[in-house]
Amino acid sequence: MVECVRAGDPAHFCVTARPNYVAGGAGLRVAMVVLLPWWGGIGAAFVKLGAWPVTLFMLLPLLGLAWAFHQVERHAGDFERLTLDDDRLVLDTHTPDADQHLEFNSHWVQVALYSTSAGGGNVLTLRSHGKEVAFGHLLSDEERTAISRELNLRLAQIKHY
Repeated sequence: MVECVRAGDPAHFCVTARPNYVAGGAGLRVAMVVLLPWWGGIGAAFVKLGAWPVTLFMLLPLLGLAWAFHQVERHAGDFERLTLDDDRLVLDTHTPDADQHLEFNSHWVQVALYSTSAGGGNVLTLRSHGKEVAFGHLLSDEERTAISRELNLRLAQIKHY
């Protein structure tokens, strides 16, 4: 999900990218309510036939599903925010593991969009003073391309003031 705030002034622009949050805890509960009775019935049949070890392996997909829902829930609050405010370009990222806050001088920063060799996608980077940082992990290729164009246009207008 992308929030884009454009001001009439070229020196003010903000993009916030968040993951598409689908189900979370409620989805896990629904999936388990649907799957557990079905899985339990099949498992009971295997136990009755004397093939009880099969039921242990039947738990693996359920554990995998629970882990996947846990990961979705864990990363639901992730975001990337790019803010252009006069002479500063600020990049803020948040994940469960780390927060990052970087500031660039808008007169010196360069925006680059690279094509990746694997998968045919693209990568949006911000470069300044020998430092290069990727932005847009939570965006689609089309969104990265559009933001790159918009940001380059606004930075060019700032540099000509």
